[in-house]
Amino acid sequence: MDAKVRPARAADKAQLLSFIKEVWGGHDYIPRVWDEWLKDRTGSMFVVEVDGLPVGMNRVRFLEDGSAWLEGARIHPRFRGMGLASMLGENSMRLASERGANVIRLTSWSRNKAAHRQIARMNFREVSRISAYEPGKSARFEPQKGVVRVGMEDFTRIKAMIVGSREYKLGAGVYWDAFKATSLSPAIIEMLVREGSVWTIGESVVVARAGGEGDEKWKQVCFLTGKDAEPLKLMRHVFGLKSEERTSRRIAYIPQGSSLIGVLRDNGFSRLTSVVLFERAPAKG
Repeated sequence: MDAKVRPARAADKAQLLSFIKEVWGGHDYIPRVWDEWLKDRTGSMFVVEVDGLPVGMNRVRFLEDGSAWLEGARIHPRFRGMGLASMLGENSMRLASERGANVIRLTSWSRNKAAHRQIARMNFREVSRISAYEPGKSARFEPQKGVVRVGMEDFTRIKAMIVGSREYKLGAGVYWDAFKATSLSPAIIEMLVREGSVWTIGESVVVARAGGEGDEKWKQVCFLTGKDAEPLKLMRHVFGLKSEERTSRRIAYIPQGSSLIGVLRDNGFSRLTSVVLFERAPAKG
């Protein structure tokens, strides 16, 4: 078997999507983002081929916090168990080290035990688990009185509220955007405040951003912390804000173990999925 990893090409699309389109019962997101990923210069997409035939892929993306994000690993069913996923992963981690990434992260569906074992063999460790929740289809949202957008004059207080929160600790200190995790470092919190993505009321804070996959556009609660009725009020506010683009879904990312999960369930939210966040340091030298 002659196997090698190389950069993805436009001509690989048909061969790879011929099996990827069947993953997760036909609901895999790769077909929606392939063209976008191929053009995106914030990351690199790779293909593993066997005897000249493309049979797998993955992507590494470099985020604003200095981290490298591994995603989209797919191997044709007939070629699994041959170490090809590890070849793709090692290639991406070498690139991450060369680019000076400070940490490498990836996620896996919480029930994919086989993937977890393979990830562990690449020296990743589990750091948190998060669940994505969606409101019921009949739910209605609108801006709420008392909720204010955070400005830089309140940055120090808001930073302390975020970093000192239970959700920050349970969630390994990240916020979520289109199922990728970015560190809530002081510099990133400042960036989020300056772009207008942070709201507060009382002792509660939410980070909310527009996101999506391919043509799908989402409203997202990327990080949420607080007590009593305040977090729910923040969600109702940011989900109720008018958007220039039509939104196909609303998603709230909550770390497992947070009491906010009970609040969501009590108010008609249901779990979309749960994922495990893994991370490791880049290789030295």
